Amino acid sequence: MLQRAIAHYRFPLFEKLALESNCDWTFHCDDHDQRISTGLPSPDLHRLLVRRIRNRQLAGPVWYQTGLRLAGFDAFVLDLGWTLLSNPRYLLEARLRGVASIGWSKGIPQNADRPEGSVKRIYQEFILSLCDSIVLYGKSSLDYFLKLGFPENRLFIAQNTIDTVRIAQELPAAIEHKQRLLQTLPFKGRFVFGYMGGLIERKRVECIVTAFNEVRTRGVDAALVIAGAGPAQSTVEAAVAASPFRPDIFLAGRVPVREEGGWFQLFDVYLSFAQGGLGILEAMANGKVVVSTPERFPETELLVDGETAFLSQDFSLPSFVACMARAVAQARQLESIGQRAKRRVLSEATLENMVLSIDRAVACALERRIGKRNGK
Repeated sequence: MLQRAIAHYRFPLFEKLALESNCDWTFHCDDHDQRISTGLPSPDLHRLLVRRIRNRQLAGPVWYQTGLRLAGFDAFVLDLGWTLLSNPRYLLEARLRGVASIGWSKGIPQNADRPEGSVKRIYQEFILSLCDSIVLYGKSSLDYFLKLGFPENRLFIAQNTIDTVRIAQELPAAIEHKQRLLQTLPFKGRFVFGYMGGLIERKRVECIVTAFNEVRTRGVDAALVIAGAGPAQSTVEAAVAASPFRPDIFLAGRVPVREEGGWFQLFDVYLSFAQGGLGILEAMANGKVVVSTPERFPETELLVDGETAFLSQDFSLPSFVACMARAVAQARQLESIGQRAKRRVLSEATLENMVLSIDRAVACALERRIGKRNGK
């Protein structure tokens, strides 16, 4: 598997692949890439068979990776990031060597409101033509690749890359951690809104602060916790500093790995204004209710208004504020809704299911390569 770096939230999946997959895995990554804030510390990598690659930033978001030799492999998996200009080189080498190629991608543009150009689409179709199968996220990703013309029988859905089963099993420890946090945080039994994840522009975390201000203006006695870090941190901090309810907003910074559960247990609801990502699945695994805009992304496919979450009517701030107020008004129902969310995520979004999907994608790709060699 070719990775730019192994992020801490993907490590459990890769470890499970190494232990339980039908394949023998070698992970090619830059284990010292400090440009990725979620990169896994090098000492943790000893549990995986890791080979070093080099990441070269060519210009802006464009990268080129070197260091992988495909000789000796039956198949390889690579991130189909469209800004990785090394992908065509590796995919073409795989085709020449008869190595099965499996793409891994969410597919859906991070800025879905911006139209995609024809040049990008032509490039995407070329890259996909070199893939034997694809591992993707959710039905929305499936629809995206079908529109690009990729055969459905070579698309395999794998919903997430976090260990939702482990999160659920570690609930007692998370609750103990929550109690320790409450001894130092000035919440005094108030309703707590929470966000945990990257502070990056497309997640629009500053809108969560604005929505919280409006909820407080309506007379709701609540606190807001924002945990995370990233390039949009200064924007979020400025929004917090300008809030008339600044004393009720707590910026937790980056939470250490494996301590996330205590913070999730601290939240009465988890807020996602835009592209909530894996934080949504992690909140559900902790039995927490998600308040979200009605986005169509893989992680939000498990959210059903009034059943496993509260969804705003549209993407506007007033609608999101009304949804937050609805969650407070239905505080007595939060536990039962959270338990339904937990049952659904443990049914549909586990690492075990993801390993099975990846194994099936590899088997499909290998069968296709063998068929090509035999002229079928």
